[in-house]
Amino acid sequence: MPASKSDATLAARLRNVNKSFGDGGSRLQVLKDINLEVRCGDITMLVGPSGCGKTTLISIIAGTLKVDDGSGEVSIFDQDLLKMRQAATTKFRSTNIGFIFQSFNLIPTLTCVENVSVPLLIQGKSTRYAEKKAREMLEQVGMADRMKHRPTQLSGGQQQRVAIARALVHDPRLIICDEPTAALDAKNGTLVMDLFANVARSPDRAVLIVTHDNRIFTHADRIAAMDDGRIIEVHDMDETHPLPENLSHGFHS
Repeated sequence: MPASKSDATLAARLRNVNKSFGDGGSRLQVLKDINLEVRCGDITMLVGPSGCGKTTLISIIAGTLKVDDGSGEVSIFDQDLLKMRQAATTKFRSTNIGFIFQSFNLIPTLTCVENVSVPLLIQGKSTRYAEKKAREMLEQVGMADRMKHRPTQLSGGQQQRVAIARALVHDPRLIICDEPTAALDAKNGTLVMDLFANVARSPDRAVLIVTHDNRIFTHADRIAAMDDGRIIEVHDMDETHPLPENLSHGFHS
């Protein structure tokens, strides 16, 4: 008998996570007792109104932002991020996590191939190997004819696809995406979601997507809804559990 979804390996597990910014009277609590599991083999989407804490949450999962002192548990592939030193966190992240930023974060002086090569070069791979893999990845996102272009020569949608190629090129086990289809038309959005689906179907890999784009909700295996710094609902998507009406139109506020 095949394993059930509930038996799937966890890519991420968060327990009672809190995050605040500021001190004293200006202190603002952005995350409030967050509990969340991201399962391998799944595309998990994180939805909710702007300002509810989604980007803060994925930054904590990616290891680029620390939780409040004494706050809960952040486990990524059974590794406790909260107990890692900064150098160990950076090394772990470079191997296991691919992050797609909403603002792209491409290096303006580098070509597309060079930008996509960066994660492999950080791992110590040769330039020849890194650029070969980068070209293959750019082909997969439909950017074969823009490999030698620099970011300023590209449209927003094209830059987004280069950023996606960069996040996938080193075969990370957890892909974290902040609005990956926001700058894409329907055709390229489908192409990118098909790529994510291929990644997520691996039993030891997972995709976590922050999105307001209700066009892609049907690609999700789970949808976690946030509001006011809390996870308010986690919905498993399958034929017997259709998307609730309150989630079907997305969040744009």
